[in-house]
Amino acid sequence: MTRPPPIVRFERLYLTSFALGLLIWALTWDQLSARLAADPRTAAFGWMLAAALTLNVAIALFQWYAVARRGVAWVRWMVVLLTTLHLLSLLPGLFGAPLAPATLLGLVRVALEVTAVAQLFAPAARAWFGLDGVDDGDREELA
Repeated sequence: MTRPPPIVRFERLYLTSFALGLLIWALTWDQLSARLAADPRTAAFGWMLAAALTLNVAIALFQWYAVARRGVAWVRWMVVLLTTLHLLSLLPGLFGAPLAPATLLGLVRVALEVTAVAQLFAPAARAWFGLDGVDDGDREELA
């Protein structure tokens, strides 16, 4: 089955959002490292930053592949959940003055993610996820 246009748009928006997220990590890495090192209770946990980034990348790439390339319906709900969490985690930074560049980039990232998620619920995407009872056997289910 060829991918419908909403799934292609999802892929482009999601991967752009992913790249922007990596840029945000790069811009805030020193600040996060310094914050961990400043507190004696967390100073020994500097390695967790790299672990968190690795986990973030693995989850994002899994979501992209499962949704955009395999059409796994349950993973789209995982994308919705994590996009909602990204939005909620961004809210506290919006009420601080002045807005940091990373927060502004985070706004753009979440806007891209929300737009990408909307593509997953377009009528043309239903068949891709096997929700219309149409399955030509080209997709493999990730169970």
